[in-house]
Amino acid sequence: MAETALLEIGVEDLPPSFVCEALQQLKEEGKELFASAYLDYERIDTFGSSQRLVCQVAGLSPHQRPRFDKEMGPPQIMVFDEAGRLTFQGKAYLKAKGVKKEDLGIEKLEKGSYVYIKRKKISQPTEKLLLSLFLELIKSIHFPKSMRWGREDFSFGRPIRSILALFGEKLIRFKIAGISSHRKTRGHRFLSPSYFSVPTAQEYFPLLKKNYVIVDPKERKKLILRQIGKIASSLRKNNPGARIYEDEDLLEELVYLVEYPTLFIGEFDQRFLSLPQPVLKACLRDYQKHFSVGDRKGSLAYFVGVREGAQDHLGEVVEGNRRVINARLTDAIFFLEEDRKTPLDKRVSELKEMIAQEKLGSYYDKTLRLVKLASRITSHLGRSEKIKEKVKEAAYLCKADLITQMVKEFPSLHGIMGQEYALQSGKDQEVAQAILEHRMPRFSGDGLPRTEAGAILALTDKVDTLVGSFWAGFVPSGAGDPWGLRREAQGIVEIILDKEWGISLDYLIRESLKLYGEKTTGVDLKVKEFLRARIVGILKERQIKTEQVKAVLKAGFDNVVDVVKRGDALRSAVTRSEFKEEVIAIVRLVNILKQAEEWGLMIPDHVKEELLQEKEEMNLYRHWKKIEPQLEKLLREQDYLQVYQILSTLTHSIHDFFEGVLVMSEDKTLRLNRLSLLNKIGKTFLSIADFTELQVK
Repeated sequence: MAETALLEIGVEDLPPSFVCEALQQLKEEGKELFASAYLDYERIDTFGSSQRLVCQVAGLSPHQRPRFDKEMGPPQIMVFDEAGRLTFQGKAYLKAKGVKKEDLGIEKLEKGSYVYIKRKKISQPTEKLLLSLFLELIKSIHFPKSMRWGREDFSFGRPIRSILALFGEKLIRFKIAGISSHRKTRGHRFLSPSYFSVPTAQEYFPLLKKNYVIVDPKERKKLILRQIGKIASSLRKNNPGARIYEDEDLLEELVYLVEYPTLFIGEFDQRFLSLPQPVLKACLRDYQKHFSVGDRKGSLAYFVGVREGAQDHLGEVVEGNRRVINARLTDAIFFLEEDRKTPLDKRVSELKEMIAQEKLGSYYDKTLRLVKLASRITSHLGRSEKIKEKVKEAAYLCKADLITQMVKEFPSLHGIMGQEYALQSGKDQEVAQAILEHRMPRFSGDGLPRTEAGAILALTDKVDTLVGSFWAGFVPSGAGDPWGLRREAQGIVEIILDKEWGISLDYLIRESLKLYGEKTTGVDLKVKEFLRARIVGILKERQIKTEQVKAVLKAGFDNVVDVVKRGDALRSAVTRSEFKEEVIAIVRLVNILKQAEEWGLMIPDHVKEELLQEKEEMNLYRHWKKIEPQLEKLLREQDYLQVYQILSTLTHSIHDFFEGVLVMSEDKTLRLNRLSLLNKIGKTFLSIADFTELQVK
């Protein structure tokens, strides 16, 4: 009978940011490992927290499914005659191999039909296989940063302290990182810290809950949100507009940080409401992992926290947090007052002492690059001198707040405090807004720059970071991306799309590389390929299928707005009932052009009408000349769906052309003229997508 397999990796506290990715890897690797082991199961689920990673395989079969090895033998004609009877050599072959006629099969290969022997493999019991599968599963998890401990050459996100491994009621015995597997796990670290035995995999979850551990992150999230709702409702009794500010990143962190969340609300001193709202939020979030509270007028003097444990002594917990928060907010007022003593532009020179990275230089060097690159991009976009000057000033000032005490204490306020201090220094409102927006979007789901100057500066900053990092050799690999380059690349693409700028990625990369002086071969191609992966993600988010994504990208992706419009057009075009026939015609045309290219034929740019002899080529030419002006206009307007619909009217003419015209005529002049006609039409089709990538059924 099918059973449940369970693996729990007990660890010292992992950073919450590591947990979600680790659980995803557990699930994906689990699927691959169990599939490669020929084991059937109902589903694989993962659960956990910063203290444990859990993989559950439900409905796991007790044995591998039946499978066969294929041993290739001699050609079919040596073993069987034309009537399918064994030849003399065939009988000798069976005797030598110790098999029967029914154990043979025939496979057609390029060099002919060959006999093979089907040998049934012995199905291994799942219990035996789980030993190696669990070991591989643990080793497969990769972290942004790993640790080694003890004397073994093994690394993990944090030291492993226990392993629970069960298949139904059976213990799976193995050893890794000096830890032997067993059937014990630990309850809640405060409420039930002792280890206890788990008789069967099915009893694991009820026993954990009994010992105050909610192991499912989704359940913990629901519990936190439900408690937030209750606290918000109680607040509204005296403050009708009160609400607890949403913070998805903080919520995600808390979900993986605690195993038995209990929320509480407290108050801090009213005098701290004089602090800017972003500073208040940062103090509560970064110091104490607390949610902020406010209403339509602004912040309210409350904090909402999550306690690891039950309601016991909750009043003492609230009071302790209140004292700490009041002290932290007092520090924040001091930082703010000290920072305001020095105007923002006076701090720029101090950036010379702040190294961004050894090869990339200081933040002052980055500032000078931003000023130059932002100026070039603004001119390239055709913006006014007024906007250009504001972008240059914002670029010069945007990194200066890194020197301030407030940003040193709260790095998440970079840009936010820059705006605050720029306004306090008497700078223009648009310049201050651009400083605020230059790091946007900071994270997934963050807003995009609203102003033109802010968007140009944000694009500039991200391009410089991305190109500079690749130039210096910091290229993300696997799960590792310590510089957050995927986020920066995503921001570049999103900003361009949001503003609908027809700016070239090649231009951005090239202009940025110029500022680094020393050349590094291939950096531009690596950066562009990195950006390509972000474009693929955006196209797929727009419900554009994988083969369609490949098709539009093969037609080029230097212009991000253009490639997305072409993707949208193709997604709509494939819904046409005539699409199959249209694509067949296009592919016939493109394939013959590729053949001509392989032969090295130099196709003329212009079609000579006087060389058209067959009625089918004349009809195709006239049809093309009739629609060509309209197509040119629509291509300029990037109305690709309309372009495709007009091009699709050529379908029958193209089919007729291939039926009635010999393209590869022995007459070189006729051959090249016909290829020239096809080339003009083919180039237009290929400007939308490479239709040979599409699988029509």
